[in-house]
Amino acid sequence: MPDQALIDGLIATYRELNMRVRQLPEEQMQARASDSASIRDIVRRLRDDELRFSQALKERITGVPMPDIFVDDAPVLGTENPNDTTAILIAQFGTARESTLAMLQSISDAEWDDAPDGSKSIRARIQELVNNDRRQLERIGTLIPAGTT
Repeated sequence: MPDQALIDGLIATYRELNMRVRQLPEEQMQARASDSASIRDIVRRLRDDELRFSQALKERITGVPMPDIFVDDAPVLGTENPNDTTAILIAQFGTARESTLAMLQSISDAEWDDAPDGSKSIRARIQELVNNDRRQLERIGTLIPAGTT
């Protein structure tokens, strides 16, 4: 059975990006932190992870094994533009997340837990994605000064 808590977690990430991040000035989103990551860098990573996940889910639903998406740093689809604003990255993330959610609604209960050839189930992969979202949102939270959200 599709896990509503996981679906809600996927939706919550996009909501949080829209409510807490989108309204920040672009200069603040591009400012580097001590670990050399900016809010924009983290949002870009979220967008790239979501694009990979959505593509992998599509391939999995059509019968191709789902690869591990959190290890590849290569360009996602070749559409990346270094001049994209953080707001554009958030919009691209949202489009990919919407595609993921639509595909999840289309699969059967059995497909959520099927793990062909010893791979992880879709449910397990979604849990990994939700956990990654949380980690990235926590990183973003440490970069937003108190009182600006």
